[in-house]
Amino acid sequence: MEIREYLKEHVLLTDGAMGTYFDEVAPGNYLCPEEGNFYCPERILKIHKEYIDAGARLLRSNTFLANKKTFEEMRRRHPELKKEDYLRWVREGFLLAVQAAQEADVRGEKVYAAADIGPIFEEAETEFGELMDQYREIADCFLAAGAEVFVMESFPDERYVLKLARHIRQKAPGAFLIGQFSFIPSGYGRTGFHYRTVLKRAVDSGLLDAVGLNCGVGAAHMERFLSDYVREEGMPEGKVLTALPNRGYPQIVRGRAVYSDSVTYFGEKVTGMVGLGAGIIGGCCGTTPEYIKEIGTLLEKGGRKAPARIVPKRKAQVSGAAKEKKKPGVRNLFREKLERGEKVCAVELDPPFDCFDEKVMAGAQALKGAAVDVITIADSPLARSRADSLLMAAKIKRETGMDVMPHLSCRDRNRIGLRSGFLGAHVSDIRNILLVTGDPVGREERPFTKSVFDFNSIRLMQFLDSLNEEVFQEDPIFFGGALNQSGANPEKIADRMKKKMEAGCQYFLSQPVYSEEGLERLSDLRERTGAKILIGIMPLVSRRNALFIKNEMPGIFVPDEVLARYEPEAGRERWEEAAVDISRRIIAEGRDVGAGYYFITPFHRVSLIKRILEEAEVTR
Repeated sequence: MEIREYLKEHVLLTDGAMGTYFDEVAPGNYLCPEEGNFYCPERILKIHKEYIDAGARLLRSNTFLANKKTFEEMRRRHPELKKEDYLRWVREGFLLAVQAAQEADVRGEKVYAAADIGPIFEEAETEFGELMDQYREIADCFLAAGAEVFVMESFPDERYVLKLARHIRQKAPGAFLIGQFSFIPSGYGRTGFHYRTVLKRAVDSGLLDAVGLNCGVGAAHMERFLSDYVREEGMPEGKVLTALPNRGYPQIVRGRAVYSDSVTYFGEKVTGMVGLGAGIIGGCCGTTPEYIKEIGTLLEKGGRKAPARIVPKRKAQVSGAAKEKKKPGVRNLFREKLERGEKVCAVELDPPFDCFDEKVMAGAQALKGAAVDVITIADSPLARSRADSLLMAAKIKRETGMDVMPHLSCRDRNRIGLRSGFLGAHVSDIRNILLVTGDPVGREERPFTKSVFDFNSIRLMQFLDSLNEEVFQEDPIFFGGALNQSGANPEKIADRMKKKMEAGCQYFLSQPVYSEEGLERLSDLRERTGAKILIGIMPLVSRRNALFIKNEMPGIFVPDEVLARYEPEAGRERWEEAAVDISRRIIAEGRDVGAGYYFITPFHRVSLIKRILEEAEVTR
């Protein structure tokens, strides 16, 4: 019976864990269960058959970690392995599941062998395309081996799963595709996305036959997640919900993960999820054939009948009185003006290196009556610690009433800290944030100070975009990104801009511009992307300052003719005149290029910025 037909009439029981069970029963010291595809295939085959005997009718191949990174670690342990053995290793893992399914004696029932694909380790700077090439290669290997059912499991979000599903669909339109995602008890995955957002995107894509959860949480948390989701969103006709929780939450004893003995409880919880509409159920980490047998026994008592479809609750209409009680959104004048197509002006102020904020607060107060739409605060640039940008911005907004835009870098905060920062910023009525990767810690500091970089700027934007959908949907944070326009390859710069825009980026603040060529580069990037760009303007206030920026600040191009304006014998007054004149020229020539201007205040000289704003009429 074809798997879709089976699911119309029955609940499909999968196997349990391969990894943790292999660790329990396999003799020897193995890098991972997938090593067994070559070095103890009889043990892998025996585990598959144990799960079939326990009642499983869907086997996941022993290929969860079958990727190039794992294979290279195996080659260090087994020098006889060659690079060309990689795909043979992947194929062998699938064929062992096929063999177990074909040799099963289950009274005429079919056992389905699924090609299992797990997430490949991804560092902050890993290129999406690099990993996608590897996922496609693995999928093509399975297709060549005859795979008709695919399980993409334990992914933290839908990005790779949907791209891979589209690839498989193009080559095998009839393949049955299962996408399963993993979250921690808070409801968030390791890339920062919420389970409701991920499940909805996966279901709405139409690319997957079955969507659900596995790993990450025990049965109680998974039951709550799925209950909340299906009762709010439901599942479309013909789509199957899956539920494969962990055995619970392990303790580490002598270096091993030890789970509680909870067979009866686990079986009742998992079979209870059939009542939520789950049509494919089973177990993940910590589960054994004993756990799958318990689920199968309880299913048999209910006839293994396919679950009824859950109809989502109707969204309650909000009454007029309730709407009046709802907290009003924070008005964002900077966003309103930018979206209307009017020129905007952002001015950057430096937070202090110490606890004395008199200069930055005086500068903010001085800008209050000027043609400034938002004050932006850097996040410890050059990895030199300054007062926290979010807290500094909150104080400026509180005391001046002006819109603020703190910068937030990926360098110093992990996912937990970044999410906390966004929540705190929103509570503090901050609605504009500039998201940046952040300068790395200097070499001399690295032995003592560690960078975090759980995200790069694009992934951080995806994270905040998800929070805007899930948490801030009534009053979202308006975020932008930094633009280093001086790179050698405009096409690559434009491609990265487009990726940021796809992640929700609404505007860009450029590096300082000092020449017509710099404006032409911005114009070209705008044409390539359609982006709204605020032209960076950083007045040079002395020859020493100009020499430093020209020679020691990467990404900023100061032409020789600009440097020539700062004659060594000229004093502060003439240097300031040069700064004003150069800035005015960039503003005038950039009126048809930028969506506005981004002023970087040198050495707290707010009076200089105010003079430029007045003389250049930046908002005209």
